[in-house]
Order: sequence, then structure tokens, then C-alpha cells
Amino acid sequence: MRLFIRTEASSQIGMGHFMRCFAIAEEARAQGIAVTFLLNEVGEAVNAQLAQIGAQGMAIAGALGSMADFLALGAVGLTREDWLLIDSYAAAEDYIALQKKATRLAVIDDLNALAHFDCDLLINPAQAARPVDYERKTKARLLLGADYALIRREFLEVGSAGGTAITIMFGGSDPTQLTARCAEAVHAALPDNDIRLIAGPANQHTDDLVRLGQRSDRIQVFASPKRVADVLAGSRLVITAAGGSVGEVAAMGLPALVLVVYDNQAAALKACPFPVIDARKGLPDDLGARVKALIDNPAARTEIAAKAHAVVDGFGPKRIVETMRRV
Repeated sequence: MRLFIRTEASSQIGMGHFMRCFAIAEEARAQGIAVTFLLNEVGEAVNAQLAQIGAQGMAIAGALGSMADFLALGAVGLTREDWLLIDSYAAAEDYIALQKKATRLAVIDDLNALAHFDCDLLINPAQAARPVDYERKTKARLLLGADYALIRREFLEVGSAGGTAITIMFGGSDPTQLTARCAEAVHAALPDNDIRLIAGPANQHTDDLVRLGQRSDRIQVFASPKRVADVLAGSRLVITAAGGSVGEVAAMGLPALVLVVYDNQAAALKACPFPVIDARKGLPDDLGARVKALIDNPAARTEIAAKAHAVVDGFGPKRIVETMRRV
């Protein structure tokens, strides 16, 4: 059995899809399975991640779903003994169906926007995902809900502790510079509180964050940290987007405030283990006040962290890979 992963990553589209697939790849490699990522581009940030687990990366010419993409995948030599995992909003119904003819196929979905999913495994780790959502849409085995949250191993190895910092992170690229804008609002409301800013490996605005940190000794910037979990450890509060980081923070037993910043994150407004703010039209004017209210209420933060940790245990990738071995 080999695992091939077709997804996308860049500073423009972000690293979210790559990183959640990486959680599955990491577990597969731990079980001795060869892993190859099939990507639109294989940059320095991606190569660094792949090297950590001994996975391979291959650049695919042409957009996902194009004829060039189809021909490139055909040349890979997939067999019925292998698995192909697809994670992309560009994957249409016919594209998915064609890939299933060549190999065993798993699809990660969080929009439920297709009329049909012709695959062997359908993975939706959103807390709100239910079998009824895919009724009459697929014959695939369904791996739904927080039991299948895509958590990388590092977030299982570092426990929470009583720290003092507020940590702010918005993914691998943060193209809209939410990290800086949130930091300014929080610092204005809590000028004496330590703030940690995490800039992901594809962030094009790290220099701006560094300059922000130079204006206050309370703000510390961590650019492309080798282990994000080490920076998060002990946070009083984590502010992040409604993406994969939600499960990571929950698995660590930390409290968080979650911002929905894109339409594809809207499901978190109905089901999220943490308090949620709809920021799709911009950051709320009272963001700093909301953060201060949580900081001033340790009991509330403890309760938030405990409830979230009860939902996400962090063993989703292990369950997924074990299912692949059985199917």
C-alpha cells in the first residue's frame, strides 16, 4: 500500500489543505506507508514539512481537474493496492469519479457542495458533519465528525500549562493580515499582557509582524516555528481562524476564541468547541473587549478548554489510516 495525496499549497491560496493532509501523511509514515504529495507547486515551506516525515513531493503541471493534471496522475502508476487522497475545492464530481477507476480513493470534504461523491472513503472532520448530510450522495464509507479531526502529532505531545501569553495565529499564509490586525486590537485592550504571534511558512507579511513586535516588548513574533505546539503551549488564550487549528488547540486542552473569516468556515458558527465570532465582514470593533472579558475570567477559560478537549481527542489521523488498511 502506498498513499498519494492530491492537494494544493502556496502563499496565495494558503497551506490549510496541505497541513490537514499532512496529519494523515504523518500517521501513514509512522505506520511504514510510503507517501507522495502531488501538488500544484513544491516550494521551500512544503519541502521542509515533507522532509520531517520522509515523504516525497511531486509538482503537477496544470490546475487540479485539468487534462494536464489527469495525464500527470495517470503517469504516477496508481494501482488498486494504493490510496489516492484528494483535498481540494477544485475537485469536481467527474474528476473524483475518474480517479476512482484507477485506485482506492478517499476525499476530504467540508462544503458538501457536490451532488455525488464517487469514492471509497469520504472524510469530513467538522463537528457538525452527520451521515444524513450525505444521504443519497455517496456509497462511500463515511468518516465524519471530530473523531476524525486532522491533528498533527506534535499537538498530542505538549500539554497545557499555566502561562501568561495570548497567542494569535491565522494559518500558514494569512493573506489578509489578520494576525497583525488582531494583535493591535488585543494589545490596545490589554497593553500589559504578553502576546505571541505565529507567522506560518507561507506568510508574505512576516516583516510587518516583526516591525509590530519592535514597537512593544510585550509582542513576540515566531516566524515558521519548527513546532507550532511548542509556541502554543501554556497560552492563556489562543485566537485563530475556524480551520484546522481549532482541533489542534482543542487537542492540547487550551482555551480559544475562533474567528470565521471565510464562507467555507461558516459551519463553525453552528458547531465549534470554542466561542465563535463571525468576522467575514471584518473584525468586530469590540474584539479587544471580548478578549479582555475572557482573560478576566479564568474559570470561563478553564471550562471552555475542558469542553473542547472532550470533543477532540487528536487521534483522527490514526483512525483514518487504520480504516484505509481495512478497506
